[in-house]
Amino acid sequence: MMIITEKQKELVKKYLKKSYTDIDLLLTELDDKITEIGFDENYDINEEGILLQRLYDDLYYQNSEI
Repeated sequence: MMIITEKQKELVKKYLKKSYTDIDLLLTELDDKITEIGFDENYDINEEGILLQRLYDDLYYQNSEI
């Protein structure tokens, strides 16, 4: 079982274009997306990167006790 809010599901679908039942796969693909779009030309984290990193961290901690 994966713990995820409706708002988090919306963000996942917006950025990853699908839904997940496996938290490990979700976190792996979310990390890939952060690497892909989360940094500017100077390799500084951008607004999308901050949003997605926060989503990653929240999902990780919400599901770390399962």
